[in-house]
Amino acid sequence: MTHNPLRICGIDPGVGGAIAIVSIDGVTCHDMPTVEIRGKRHVCPSGVRRVLADMRPDVVVIEHVQGVQGAVATSAFSFGRSFGLVEGVVAGMQLPTVLVRPQAWTAALRVSRDKGSHRAEACRLWPMQAELFARVRDDGRADAALLAHWLLVTNAWTATANS
Repeated sequence: MTHNPLRICGIDPGVGGAIAIVSIDGVTCHDMPTVEIRGKRHVCPSGVRRVLADMRPDVVVIEHVQGVQGAVATSAFSFGRSFGLVEGVVAGMQLPTVLVRPQAWTAALRVSRDKGSHRAEACRLWPMQAELFARVRDDGRADAALLAHWLLVTNAWTATANS
């Protein structure tokens, strides 16, 4: 019986976020599945489930975001809704999960808060797939991939993953 390589999924949970898998084969990214409801984009739960089912991750790391100081209430609510929805889909699929604050993973990987530095680091780590992070709006992909990379290099799931 052969052992499959570890497949780590990173999720940047916002509407403009992404879902990435880091494995021995490199990185694969999907923009966050969304649906438009009354002219506004929302995270699509069935789309998230479909992407995760296709990716077959061994463990998932989700950026554990909190409200942003000074954010408009509707924006903060929407972001919190997206996080909770993603967390609920992952829990419903019974995938081992790690939550990490942005300050923790960015400090561990020594990237600044600047999203451009996240895209640059993702391009450095996966030069053969740098096109995934080429556009400014690909910062969600970079964050998702870097979250998975953070989990890989810190082994944080061994102490904190939920079953």
